[in-house]
Amino acid sequence: MLRKSHIITFPALMASVLLLTGCPPPAEFTQWQRTSTSVDGVKAAMTECGDPVGGSLTQLPINEQVLQFQCMQRLGFKRKDGFEFCEVMKDTPACVEAKKGRPLNVSELEALPFKDDDGFYPIKPDSGRSEGMQVTWRKVGASPHFSVQLANDKEALPVMYACGYPKPLGSNLKIASIGRTANAQRCMIDHGFEPKNKMILACLPYPNVTGCKSR
Repeated sequence: MLRKSHIITFPALMASVLLLTGCPPPAEFTQWQRTSTSVDGVKAAMTECGDPVGGSLTQLPINEQVLQFQCMQRLGFKRKDGFEFCEVMKDTPACVEAKKGRPLNVSELEALPFKDDDGFYPIKPDSGRSEGMQVTWRKVGASPHFSVQLANDKEALPVMYACGYPKPLGSNLKIASIGRTANAQRCMIDHGFEPKNKMILACLPYPNVTGCKSR
């Protein structure tokens, strides 16, 4: 199974390859098509679905990307590359809901894996990753400059352990659930830390899980 650090979506993977070869990644609106629909029509549909059209990749939580993808499909669009999000991310809540044909209850939602916080990703042998690459928090107000990253990580790491992240990071065998991640992230916030990237927060896409509602 491919890890998020290697592939979030097929378009993201292709974009990475193109960047490495010196070619700019194609904008997302160029990947969608619908009979008798102009480029402006594609862009309008993407805007309706909540997807920014100016770039090639979104920076939203994975489940939000799936929802946008499903919205475009409901509007009658198809991918030129044949990509199907839920074939890659089958256990993403939006994909599970589509398969079940109904919304998930809180217990079902909390039991699914959360794929946006690298701190809970297993480090597989020969992956080239290390624990330091998976520190996702820093003290509130700490400089984000790379020159102080090691110091920031050293301060955050023991608190991440105390809040329920694996010790060492990456030693867990599977990705943590949405419920467990929300509780660990709440603990980090309560201890005066902030995420390096706010998009790792489980409470953004899933505000109704227990760890978010009790704040």
